[in-house]
Amino acid sequence: MQRSPSKQYSSVLTLKDGEEIVYFLISSGIVIACNLTQKCFSEYPRLLPLFSEYSVDMVECKGEILVVVLSDFFESASLRVWWYDLKTKTWNQIAAMPPAISAELCSYVLYDFASNQWVELPECSMNGEALEFTSAFSFEPRIEASV
Repeated sequence: MQRSPSKQYSSVLTLKDGEEIVYFLISSGIVIACNLTQKCFSEYPRLLPLFSEYSVDMVECKGEILVVVLSDFFESASLRVWWYDLKTKTWNQIAAMPPAISAELCSYVLYDFASNQWVELPECSMNGEALEFTSAFSFEPRIEASV
């Protein structure tokens, strides 16, 4: 499994119904949740097979944990967003980049949940040279975020 370089050692914190929960994605692909309010741990089932090639990242959205997965199968990129349903204890896919779009786009994309659209972002460069990397990187922009 590959992690986004910028989030290799990070976690995600959610606040929902007055409970603070920290989520960790361990190297085997299992999500560990640490409920700081109730002082207990729980383990979510693995989302993808252990020896698959993919990039994975986590993000908090409205108090829920989401997992963003980028996989490459026979040179066809697949970008998907998954949500864990605590009631059914299953991962549910809530967004997927259509194959036609993944074939068209060859750089950086942004998914807008509100409009259900995938948008190609401008090329990233440093000192006039294009930077090449492939990873899932998730964020929810907020005014209170510190950089």
